[in-house]
Amino acid sequence: MKHSFQKTARRRARLAPALGAALALLAAVPVAAAQEPREGRVEFSDGTLVDGKISLTPGGSLKIETGPQIRVLDLDRVREIRLSPEKEEMDRKWRFKAAGQTAKEYFGEPYPVRSLQATVLLAGGESFTGHLYSTVLYVEGAENAQKVLLLSRQSGGEGQTFKDLVYPTRISFAGATVAEATAATLRFKGFDLTSKAEIAVLTRGALVRLEAAPAGPPGEFKMPSPWGREFFLAIKTGGKIVAAWPSAKDAKTLAQVQNALPKSEDFFDERRVLGVFRDPAAAEIYSLLLAARKGGTTLDEKRSQPWRLEVYRWKTEEGSDRLMLAGQGWLFRGIDAKNAAAPAVELSDKLWHIEKNGDTWTVGE
Repeated sequence: MKHSFQKTARRRARLAPALGAALALLAAVPVAAAQEPREGRVEFSDGTLVDGKISLTPGGSLKIETGPQIRVLDLDRVREIRLSPEKEEMDRKWRFKAAGQTAKEYFGEPYPVRSLQATVLLAGGESFTGHLYSTVLYVEGAENAQKVLLLSRQSGGEGQTFKDLVYPTRISFAGATVAEATAATLRFKGFDLTSKAEIAVLTRGALVRLEAAPAGPPGEFKMPSPWGREFFLAIKTGGKIVAAWPSAKDAKTLAQVQNALPKSEDFFDERRVLGVFRDPAAAEIYSLLLAARKGGTTLDEKRSQPWRLEVYRWKTEEGSDRLMLAGQGWLFRGIDAKNAAAPAVELSDKLWHIEKNGDTWTVGE
């Protein structure tokens, strides 16, 4: 049995996190190349079962917000995902009765709106409940492949009921799961790093920021586990920042980013592109930017001008070379005096070379 129902939730505003995890099973589509597919089953609220190999979009991961914490997981760490309604309410369209007044008038038939919470079960019996960020799963069965889209919410049409909004209640995986590491080791070779060096990491894809602290022998640092994901890295010592970035130049990609940058509104009025990187595995583009605010702010006059060293993640619009901003994260940030110079940023191809062995990442090999 196969579902095909109209997509009923629009994308949230740019960069706003998805707070729910409603899933819509769309019509059969060709499966995209996916990493590490796992045998599993999707169970829906109407009793429908879909079996097959479940995978993420290449380079994708499960990003889950649990209170102040954000966790990023590969599918091989997950035993089961259970979804249940967190809030259900009937809503109606409305408008203001008159301009400048707060009184509203409602019109049209009521329609159902549902948000869901997700409980994730990991290897070793650990579980936690939170909200899944939007992502895409693929289920490849014996005869066809289907796309499963994790939405921020479900919203029905006028006159519909909650029964009309079918949602997955359980996603379970067969086979053994990989135990989740709680910490990782960063080991630097060929770099003279003092204990005062600040090290920041941004995971690829979700751009979750992690900090590393000195631990063990010189040149060794501990940080929260990046959950097996590759990452961006930068080191700050005093007023200088060294960022890991490939030395290869890509004029076409740089032009694409520079053309798209003005269309992405931002608080910072000066943004300088320091480097670009096209990730072939995930069909995504990343750019490293030094962003600064030169205009007026509401901060104290002595220190009033914020700056950030940021990584932007871009997607290519279907059927064109235009880019859409898909995410952003910061490595370092600060607030300077009005006319202070932005921090010096140096790109290092040597820092870009990182080898993974278990939970140890060796930089500079």
